[in-house]
Amino acid sequence: MDLFEIVVKKDLIHLNFVAALHDNYIKEVLRNWSQDFHDRDGKFVKEFQTTFNSSFWELYLFAVLKELNMKVNFSYNVPDFVIEEKLCIEATISNNPSNGLPEWQRSLDNLGELERDEIVDLATIRLANSFISKFNKYKKAYSEMEHVKNVPFVIAIAPFEQPFFYMQNDQAIRRVLYGYDKPLYIDLDKNTRIILGDLLFEKINKSNGASIPLGYFLQQEYKDISAVIFSNTATYGKARILSKDPNWILIESLRYNDHGLYPIHDIQEKDDYSESLLDGIHIFHNPYAKFPLELEEFKHPDITHHYYNIEESNLESNIKHFLFRKNPEGVSSVYDQEKPNRLFRPLLYSSEG
Repeated sequence: MDLFEIVVKKDLIHLNFVAALHDNYIKEVLRNWSQDFHDRDGKFVKEFQTTFNSSFWELYLFAVLKELNMKVNFSYNVPDFVIEEKLCIEATISNNPSNGLPEWQRSLDNLGELERDEIVDLATIRLANSFISKFNKYKKAYSEMEHVKNVPFVIAIAPFEQPFFYMQNDQAIRRVLYGYDKPLYIDLDKNTRIILGDLLFEKINKSNGASIPLGYFLQQEYKDISAVIFSNTATYGKARILSKDPNWILIESLRYNDHGLYPIHDIQEKDDYSESLLDGIHIFHNPYAKFPLELEEFKHPDITHHYYNIEESNLESNIKHFLFRKNPEGVSSVYDQEKPNRLFRPLLYSSEG
């Protein structure tokens, strides 16, 4: 499978594919991700060249599974990834609404005008649509397949619904799955935080007034979906960071900080920056799952896990502290501050790549 042998008319080619086509460093990364990937229906290359993002997400997921030593059985046409007798994964993305800007129409000139709440609201609506669409597909098409029965079924979602989609971090998908938005708190000083409560979302309204319910993993109706894999950093930027591109590139990141109340905001040159393939992956577990996702392969320190405690109505997240940073001599160093006197463990602010 040659991703970059043109198979479609020039006017159908996606702008993101054009960018990759003329970048040998990105092409090397994507070819590495696609090694051993099977184009089962003969359409993958065409879709990669015309729609790009959904195919890019599939390639990234396949690379992740290889990194975790999980072998995909491509003899099955569906779902997207079958790890025989272990789990099945169906991949999807959230796209822009018909009247919205696509993610590639991004201008830094407009960045200062954006309201993050508006970004998260749109992301919530589009991610909810993607989740429900795949849930319905599972019920209608996959649930009675022998290789799908009796193993965890996972939906893998990546957001591409708007320019600057990465600014949503994991807030929107938390709303969708657990109806949880964010904690309400007061900072007494730079080391002490008092939690007043939690902001919850039972529903969200679309621009036309229609209401979309949220918190699907708190409803037993969705027990067949074991978990959701999510990343807002599986992007072109991720491929750039992992590439051998020798050019001078600045990387801005926002990482979880286990030694303070605020995330670690950092800007580094690419040569001094370290990010793994798995960094930025979140797995959201369904507390009512018929078949919980408990595979050892996913218990990697670079993967964030989210669990909802039904008895305590509490969202718990297992997140690594941002430890690694290269100094000029190439030796790793750590942020080693005393933990503050605080009353909760904040959720991850993921790298923007």
